Amino acid sequence: MFNDVTNDNIDKYLESGQLKRIYLISPDYFGGSEGIENQFIGTPDAEKEKQLSDNELYNALKNGKKVSNFHIDLDYEKTSKSVVPKKITVIAMIDGEDYRRVIEIW
Repeated sequence: MFNDVTNDNIDKYLESGQLKRIYLISPDYFGGSEGIENQFIGTPDAEKEKQLSDNELYNALKNGKKVSNFHIDLDYEKTSKSVVPKKITVIAMIDGEDYRRVIEIW
């Protein structure tokens, strides 16, 4: 679906609203950078899913739980030059329990 999205043509997808720049680490919740180095390209649905994940992790912290080993894996189509990952996986530990949310993008 987004197999042909490259740095050369991404603006048309962003301007049309088909794709958005989404924060890897939320500046509001977790103090992440607002720069492009802290962003990935995804769909509006992926943005909603990422926000749900951010909310879950933020609420865990707010409720006094320990959140550790937080990271995000971006999985790109290996045979494509697309700048849009196929999916991302948010991974963390919450009070020693595995937390994982897979967000499919295309």
